[in-house]
Amino acid sequence: MSNVYETKFVEFTEIGKIEIKSKEINSSYLSPTECIIQNEASIISAGTELATLNGLETGTTFPAQPGYGAIGRILEKGTALTDFNIGDRVFYAGKHASIQRFNHGEPHQWAYLFPVPDGLDPIIGSVACMAEIAMTGPNLTNLKLGDTVVIYGLGVVGLLAAMMYQIRGANVIGVDPVSHRCALAKKLGIQTVIDVQPDQQVEAIMKLTKGLGAEVTVDAAGHAAVIQTCVKTTALFGQVILLGTARAPFAGNVTEAFHTIHKNCLTVRGAHMWQYPVDEQRGVAMDVKWAFRTVFDLMNSGKLDVRPLISHIIRPEAALEAYAGLQHNQEEYTCAVIDWRL
Repeated sequence: MSNVYETKFVEFTEIGKIEIKSKEINSSYLSPTECIIQNEASIISAGTELATLNGLETGTTFPAQPGYGAIGRILEKGTALTDFNIGDRVFYAGKHASIQRFNHGEPHQWAYLFPVPDGLDPIIGSVACMAEIAMTGPNLTNLKLGDTVVIYGLGVVGLLAAMMYQIRGANVIGVDPVSHRCALAKKLGIQTVIDVQPDQQVEAIMKLTKGLGAEVTVDAAGHAAVIQTCVKTTALFGQVILLGTARAPFAGNVTEAFHTIHKNCLTVRGAHMWQYPVDEQRGVAMDVKWAFRTVFDLMNSGKLDVRPLISHIIRPEAALEAYAGLQHNQEEYTCAVIDWRL
């Protein structure tokens, strides 16, 4: 027996243009590894999705159906999807849609379902994908007791990374030129927050660290100029962690940065989430399934309270306004989650 579902979804029709559309999904054509999921909530990525909307994401063609992370329940499933049952709550790389088809089991994390605890608020849980990205930095950093970590860029990923570095015991300094983000960092309990413009950040950090620099600096903004600031403010034998994805063109002389890296014996490490395998493997300490379990446990225990991060919980029809706010009104918009139950 097959069912036909009416789904509502967000579509980027062309560069800079967004529409809310609807279509039918017929379950009679499910492959063995496919399922149909009714979404509860989906988070808008201010980084990747805005880059896609503005035509900056490599390989994007229009029209495009955006999405980043979603939580929902399985309505139907194929015969080979034996790890999950109908009615199970799952997190996945879902599109912004009320109902969608999803194929589980391709060899990368964007094609996997991850179990979600029943008691977890889906609005809170939708932030898990951002937390999984952010935790890559703290997990890859070789931290010692007493180490200072400077986070440049207090967007959602930067704030989450700052919180998790503190969970690991680091002395955290958050830096951002946007006063609203700095105020939010303080609300989240970040130990030290510096609200200065980019051309004043090096001086501020070196003054705060008594001219030594920090043992660890983190680019959470995804910008080449920020990476250079990281290098200038990292202590001898320190670590520079590249947590953001640099996309915008940047003109300048990088010789000074390379010279400093060499002279001060710095370690520069890319902290991209895709370096982890999805499944547990012998000889691999961390995998994606472990990462999501850890994030959900931290959320449920209250150690990682992401509620203050979510500035807007919206109906699907408000998606157009939310994208505009995330791009042009960062004083008010920090993180927007679509509630598909509204």
